[in-house]
Amino acid sequence: MKRLNCLVRSIDNYNHDTRRVLLEIPVGPNNEAAFKAGQYLEIVLPGKNCPFSIASSPDRRDVIELHIRPTPDSDDSLEVEALLDSGATHIEIEFPIGDCTIEEVPTCPLILLAAGTGVTQMNSIIEYLLPRGLNQPVYLYWGVIADKDLYLHDRYNELAGLHEHFHYTPVVSEPDTSPNWKGRTGLVPLSVLEDFEDLSNLTIYVGGGPGMVYATLDSFMARGLPEGKMFSDVFSYAPRS
Repeated sequence: MKRLNCLVRSIDNYNHDTRRVLLEIPVGPNNEAAFKAGQYLEIVLPGKNCPFSIASSPDRRDVIELHIRPTPDSDDSLEVEALLDSGATHIEIEFPIGDCTIEEVPTCPLILLAAGTGVTQMNSIIEYLLPRGLNQPVYLYWGVIADKDLYLHDRYNELAGLHEHFHYTPVVSEPDTSPNWKGRTGLVPLSVLEDFEDLSNLTIYVGGGPGMVYATLDSFMARGLPEGKMFSDVFSYAPRS
């Protein structure tokens, strides 16, 4: 892990509350953005570090992309938002962090399951895998509260049209917030269970909070998912006793 002071190349709005932040890696022989698909970094603040998944592919060596959304009732989130709003030209980071990664094209069907901005981690994996060619299906299930939170919806629909082995299923958990939504509704893990009777031949990556991840693990293992075939950063930073 290393610490770098990165130039803020750009900050754009994806939608009403999610920002796309591009950080430029400083020039130097040891400063390329070397990480694995699925890893994260920490933004360095006074007295603390705040973790964010890397959204870009490891194939991009000069820039790291982040998707940052406010977290209600979080002092850390307020400080990060204040930093982004301040017009700061540089942001200090520590990276790479995390062992929930993918380095090779999967040899069995793969499910990427994400809640909210947990899709950021999955985006890095998708952008890394697709140019290498898929021989097995990759299923992205993305759960959000309202359809307005699907800030990469058009991108994933486009990718699903371009790659026969890539499949995208968005799921809105509170359909009352989205009167024009015609797609799947409910809890995103339940959508997977509706689509797959047998999980014994799958590998699954999950991005979300500890409660959601462990509930997903229990329900999926009850459906036949072998032990050790689900991966999440939660297992490292919030291990279950």
